Order: sequence, then structure tokens, then C-alpha cells
Amino acid sequence: MVRIERAKTQDFLEIARLDRMAWTKARHSEYIPDGEHVWRIWVEHALVFCAKENGEVLGALVVFPTVSGSYCLHKVFVDEAQRGKGVGTRLMEALFVEVDALGVDCFLTVDPTNESAIRLYEGWGFTERAFVSGYYRKQEDRFVLTRRRIETAEKLTRQVKEQAEEQGNG
Repeated sequence: MVRIERAKTQDFLEIARLDRMAWTKARHSEYIPDGEHVWRIWVEHALVFCAKENGEVLGALVVFPTVSGSYCLHKVFVDEAQRGKGVGTRLMEALFVEVDALGVDCFLTVDPTNESAIRLYEGWGFTERAFVSGYYRKQEDRFVLTRRRIETAEKLTRQVKEQAEEQGNG
């Protein structure tokens, strides 16, 4: 059974390994992904959730506060063999419980050509969109998507169910 939990310091190497594997599928995979050192720091000082089954990390996400007061969802990834099984949705639900309890907005960046990821993020409430040319490098444009704080867990549950129904009918 898959469990979603706050990552512990002993999880950082496995999370970093999975991050490296997920990074190989990125459009600009020639650039270096985040390394083990930063994952060690994030696990202790940011909000890092991981999905585990039988002690194995199946997916993770990291979110941290910014100087503007909002939180940045920097990474979310799921082992390729576990995709489509709701692991990412459960990670995102754990994130929303935290950021909504804190009463903060959350933003992320996404490659504008990654239409499937954009649809997922929009379905999770990241509906405000800004295009930034050359966000990381000249050839790396991004959308900055923002999700405003949701007032209640009921509203989040309703949104997740509606998204699941839409995906089932589409």
C-alpha cells in the first residue's frame, strides 16, 4: 500500500536518485538536475513529501517559501512504472493540505511545450499563467502557474473528483 509522508533525512539519497531518473525525460535533460546535497537540505528544511511502498520511494515533491510569501513547488516526480496510478495526485493533495493550512499561494514553472503537465497543473488549481521567455536560459522558456489558496479541504476534494471524472470521460 502506498503511503504519503513527510520525507525523512534517510530518504534524501533515494529521492535524489529518482529525481535523476525522472530528469532524463526532460526536454533539456542535458543540464544538471538538482543533486544529493540540495535534496539533503530540502528534506530537513523545506516541505518534502514522498510516496512510499514497502520502504521504496515511488515519487516525491518539494515546496519551499519564497521572499514574496508564496510557496514554490520546485519539483514533483513519480517513478515511471508508477505513473497513472494516482501517486502524483496523492502527493499534490498532501501539498495542498499544507499550503492551504498556511494560507499561502503556491506557484511552479513548467515547460510551455509540456501540454500534459500543464493540463494536470491547471486541473489542480494552478490557473493563473504568465509566460516568461528565457526563464532559465535563453532557450528555456517557462510558464509560471499560480494556485491561489483554497479555503477548505471540501473544495479541494471536489476539484480532485471533478478532474478524475473529466479524465475518465475524455
